[in-house]
Amino acid sequence: MDPVSVWLRNRRNKKNANRMKTHFQADGLGVKNKNLSFLEDERFEKSWAKAVRLNQEGWSKTGKGVPDIRWRAHVCCWAAQNAMNLSGDFVECGVHTGLLSLTAADYVELNKSSKRLWLFDTFEGIPTDLLSGSEKELAQKNNDNIYFDVYELAKRNFLEFKNAKLIKGRIPQSFSDVDIEQISYCSIDLNNALAENEAIDFLWPKLVKGSIIVLDDYAFSGHETQYHMWNEFAASVGQMVLTLPTGQGLIISNNYGGSE
Repeated sequence: MDPVSVWLRNRRNKKNANRMKTHFQADGLGVKNKNLSFLEDERFEKSWAKAVRLNQEGWSKTGKGVPDIRWRAHVCCWAAQNAMNLSGDFVECGVHTGLLSLTAADYVELNKSSKRLWLFDTFEGIPTDLLSGSEKELAQKNNDNIYFDVYELAKRNFLEFKNAKLIKGRIPQSFSDVDIEQISYCSIDLNNALAENEAIDFLWPKLVKGSIIVLDDYAFSGHETQYHMWNEFAASVGQMVLTLPTGQGLIISNNYGGSE
């Protein structure tokens, strides 16, 4: 290679290296020149550290430890704080050992509230018998590499939350015996469109105006079926999903949902 070409290549590589430098990088997200002080907020750090400690065993199968999803957890804390000013319970569909819900519940000091925390999961992985194609492949991969029977771990993790209700089973069947009247916070992370569609069909009429739905998988690669399903749902109720760089999606309940 001639000297000029070498110089141009090195200059290009240097520019690319500088361009790729980030001040925060985790969970497939890298940012530069952004205010990240929320990650060092003492209240958030305490809640996140507590959730990580309690979730160590739940993530042991991966061999990588608890994933650094602090930005996702921050989003959940924000939505949960909003919910504290509204009527209604907290609901999470897709819990595992509670990394996000523990962080949010501790952050807003849910134990000082009369709100109930409804936690729906099989607590042993994603049912695959009704899935097909890429969703089935991804579910099987997650079952093999992440999930196992964590019901007892989850019960232990939520012991301090007197109003936590762990509902073990498949959605929508597990909705049949619950007495949820209003919902002020909702997190959905079921890793497939079928279950999430059935979940929102049940939950949407109970969401009070101004409540926030956090969609954990919405904008992740490999979850396109969920992405399209949520866009169609949002349009059907006169709404739009906000895409976050974390991969999450947000919907704010309007007056099509429960009344506040």
